[in-house]
Amino acid sequence: MSFADFYFSRYNNNPVFFTEKVNVEVEAIVVIPCFDDEFIFQTLESLKNANRQNFNIEVIVVINSSENTSEEIVNRNREIYKKLNELKNNYYYGYKLLNIILEKIPKKKAGVGYARKTGMDEAVRHFNKIDKKDGIILSLDADTLVKENYFEIILKNFKKNNNCGGLIFGFQHNYDNNLFSENEIKACKLYEKYLNYYTAELETTGFPYYFHTIGSCFGITGNSYVKVGGMPCRQAGEDFYFLHKLAQTTKIGKIDEKIIFPSPRISNRVPFGTGPTINQIIKDNFLKVYNHKLFEILKDFFNLFSYFYLTENIDLEKIPQEIINFVEDIKFLKIIDNCKNNSSTENAFIKRMFSKFDAFWIIKFLNSFNEHPKLKPERWILE
Repeated sequence: MSFADFYFSRYNNNPVFFTEKVNVEVEAIVVIPCFDDEFIFQTLESLKNANRQNFNIEVIVVINSSENTSEEIVNRNREIYKKLNELKNNYYYGYKLLNIILEKIPKKKAGVGYARKTGMDEAVRHFNKIDKKDGIILSLDADTLVKENYFEIILKNFKKNNNCGGLIFGFQHNYDNNLFSENEIKACKLYEKYLNYYTAELETTGFPYYFHTIGSCFGITGNSYVKVGGMPCRQAGEDFYFLHKLAQTTKIGKIDEKIIFPSPRISNRVPFGTGPTINQIIKDNFLKVYNHKLFEILKDFFNLFSYFYLTENIDLEKIPQEIINFVEDIKFLKIIDNCKNNSSTENAFIKRMFSKFDAFWIIKFLNSFNEHPKLKPERWILE
């Protein structure tokens, strides 16, 4: 029985797309969702240039559209698919190019998450055929370029950090003014500043999972992917949900070097994320940013976790009032009791507490102060 057999028997997934024999030497499989995006050909060229050492690589491109997608976009998708198949058949790209086209996906599950899941499930199938549970699956986007040492540095780091089930990659948005407008670049620089601000602030709180969650900037092993139940089918934010769920089950490492260059362009392909945020920044001429004081409140709260474990009668006055107001007294004490009853050590208790007060909870907490007179978001002006 191979490592992913149970995953495919338990979770919903598409039928097999590729039946040919898998090369036992394949080292990594790149998965790229693509929706009406001609930039995919530049992305593939970038991957070609990154594989100068001839690593054994597969690239799965998932062209996708929903039951509500316009006929115009469906036709453009089909044209992209046709061109991709011509590349596959007639042009040596330095890796094995595999193309999937999905049409009329039900509205409830259609989107980048479903496309990414489809490609990653297929990647797992390939590794499962050769029982290679440590095979590497790389998540990329159709409008994203990579550095020339992309494969080299990723494969090296996975081998070096073989206790990590996943790695987060350093990034900088693509600020090529020949490809993108001045407004897009200026707005994206502000947004990137915010992304770095958020992760840095989160790190100061003591929260253990303070990493970027960008769809084009991570890789996982096949075994880690199946253990966490695969990629969620979300129209956006699938990377955020997946990576924070993954962090509960395995160690996630980090490559600090900037090897990924996502697009800074305005886009309406997803309901939230980089494209819509850039559009909103240009429209408003500012970006709303979580108040710094909220992270200090979180830090004070997280610092109490050991106290909660070691103390029988917890003094609620020690807890920041903003936390108590958000969680409610009785519910809060029930959470602590539940974590204590299911933890044999202090470290286990703290880990369980962070599974309750996790990244999703933090976002909800921060968002609850959008209209607060003293703790509402700050405004960073677009200059």
